[in-house]
Amino acid sequence: MSELRPDDPRQLGSYRLSRRLGQGGQGVVYLGHSPQGAQVAVKLLHASLSGDSAVRRRFLGEVEAVRRVAAFCTAQLLDADLEGDRPYLVSEYVEGPSLREHVAARGPRLGGSLERLAIGTATALGAIHRAGVVHRDFKPGNVLLGIDGPRVIDFGVSRLVDATVTTGLSPVGTPAYLPPEQIKGEGAGPAGDLWAWGLTVAYTASGRHAYTADTYQEVLARILYGKPDLGPLSGRLREIVEACLAPEPGERPDAEEVLRRLLGQATAGTDVLTSGAMAALSPRPAASAVPAGAVTDPDPTTSFPAVTSAVTPTITPTLTSTGTPGGPRPARGWRVRPWQMVVALAGLAMGTAGFVLWLRGADGPGLEGTWTGSAEHPRAERVFPVELRLGADGAGTMRWGADLHCSGRLGRARDGAAVYTLDRVEGDECHPGTLRLLPTSYADQMAIKVTRAGQEEVTYSGTVTRTS
Repeated sequence: MSELRPDDPRQLGSYRLSRRLGQGGQGVVYLGHSPQGAQVAVKLLHASLSGDSAVRRRFLGEVEAVRRVAAFCTAQLLDADLEGDRPYLVSEYVEGPSLREHVAARGPRLGGSLERLAIGTATALGAIHRAGVVHRDFKPGNVLLGIDGPRVIDFGVSRLVDATVTTGLSPVGTPAYLPPEQIKGEGAGPAGDLWAWGLTVAYTASGRHAYTADTYQEVLARILYGKPDLGPLSGRLREIVEACLAPEPGERPDAEEVLRRLLGQATAGTDVLTSGAMAALSPRPAASAVPAGAVTDPDPTTSFPAVTSAVTPTITPTLTSTGTPGGPRPARGWRVRPWQMVVALAGLAMGTAGFVLWLRGADGPGLEGTWTGSAEHPRAERVFPVELRLGADGAGTMRWGADLHCSGRLGRARDGAAVYTLDRVEGDECHPGTLRLLPTSYADQMAIKVTRAGQEEVTYSGTVTRTS
């Protein structure tokens, strides 16, 4: 991130720009701010290329590609302007370093940390490919380690599987991660992304590229005729990476097969992307459970952002003198001290007051805007994206499910509470019900709970964050 240069714009549409996030072959990416103050990433096409109709078509392909990919594995597209003199895209801002920056600053990763990163990125590629998209420039620099997990970004050279894009004689992508077929001028399909995924895992484990040389041409020659340096990779993970680096694309496993191997699943069974998303979560042990001198995973950012699970403490009920269940029994030797009771009561009062104020905000424009996130359906064993669009009048819309294929209308169920009826539902296996919104510790984040019509228990739940 760097300061804006004198020739950088300060405003694009309704978005105020404050800093530079990076620069690539297509354009410059800025840190922007929406009219509501939310941070966003704004990608501006280079002025020298904006008049090129082929580049504009490719830029339009980027918009289509990002919109077709599940929101939980990439930076979600929020807005776009492709008609003006300076076309740009607006996407979710992911705060965190790239995998390349992280490895350069903190060194390679091994053990469970490496495996979770491998599972999280393979899950993201699986979702990308399931949406019918080929990334074509997967590499450590295009994996951001956000606070809620890895996000695959930069679909600037991505291509829909069923579309044709002419790129000239030069291969598109980063030299050290180009698959052999792309160097030969052949079409780049999902198998090329798996080649790059294998090299990205190897880089994460060793801190160096598997194919290195002094010149661009020598790197390409080593990819075609040499062998990769996989460093300390070993065991099952090394075998999976080697399979992804097969010279012939038809001999490489696809992303979902890679996930099955990583997870040890012999058959497809439950949806492998859901299994991958859950397996990539990084639970941290309680301090009392960590032996003295043990080295724990210092970096929990590899967990996949599909769902954040709350840890509920287990309370063993006691029996009263009459033999009926009583309240929870404190640990032996533990006593409630007067000052602890004062703090607890003060915290409860503050929490109650905050909740009341939050609900009052729900009567006005407090919840107005677009909210995106994900939810978990425990019975169906699925995790899927969710999008809410709420108006100041208490009405709105909701989209959810795989590729957001479900849609419905939201209406305020009763005044003074963030409870909505979900009706006029469209989509296969999509059902009406009741949506409840609950506050979290962040002003622009809400917990959601959806109960299907005719049922009493919560059907699925998750969190959403205001994006505009």
